[in-house]
Amino acid sequence: MGAADGSIFNRRTVHAGGFDISCLVGGADEGLDPVLYLHGMGGAGKWEACHMSLGTTAVTYVPQLPGWREGKPPETLQSVSDYAGLVLDLMDALELERATLVGHSIGGWIGLKAAVRNPGRVGRMIMANPMGLDFPGAASPDLTGLDEESFATAVFAKLGLIATAQSYGFGAEWENVRRGPEFERQWKGRGLVAELVREGCADPEMTAMLPGIDAETLLVWGRQDGLVPVAQGEALRSTLPNARLSLIDNCGHLPMAEKPETFNRLVRDFMVGEEEEIPDVVRV
Repeated sequence: MGAADGSIFNRRTVHAGGFDISCLVGGADEGLDPVLYLHGMGGAGKWEACHMSLGTTAVTYVPQLPGWREGKPPETLQSVSDYAGLVLDLMDALELERATLVGHSIGGWIGLKAAVRNPGRVGRMIMANPMGLDFPGAASPDLTGLDEESFATAVFAKLGLIATAQSYGFGAEWENVRRGPEFERQWKGRGLVAELVREGCADPEMTAMLPGIDAETLLVWGRQDGLVPVAQGEALRSTLPNARLSLIDNCGHLPMAEKPETFNRLVRDFMVGEEEEIPDVVRV
């Protein structure tokens, strides 16, 4: 079990729910449940470091959900509930009787919706800053009311210049977050999600059903998330019967992008049943 196991992947097209879904598949079979990773607003399409981290411990599936490539939900997928049904259809098509469900942002909302619908299909869960929660005193985001500047401030813990890996080789280069590709991916996805959730990002029906999910769950939250505040993570930890919460300092809505090493260590420890002290992480 090592980095090489997680770095090898292939692309598949899977037919499920009336769609041909592009899916990345990689990782090592170490006897654990396979992982199904549901992406956030920025979509999928690349085998990223967080997928490699999961792939060192289990076979990992990363679908690109329909609509993200086009930037618009398909006519037959007009709600988060529709996408949750598609996820269960996808599990059938992939012959995943049970899986570890990993979801980020809107993918977390879709994953939680699928889990409350059919909890027996979920072995464990890793949820990073999931949307869709409806708890008193913890406001849900209004995506339609955010312009580019307010969205960037809400999503990223730090704006301005950051060091990023060079796309063409070894080393790093300075990149302005506000003008970078990650912002563009998130902003484009915001438009799709805003169209999908016209009535708002609070899902009281799902939230009321969350105590029925007894899967062992890791919640990961950026402390500076201005889109889905930490108060929602704390309320979710108290609601799920078997959940733990890890807060990452100096991190916003995108822990796998803003604090990749920290996020990957948390994920790996959870998958293999270890718990080490990690800088900038507070376990609740």
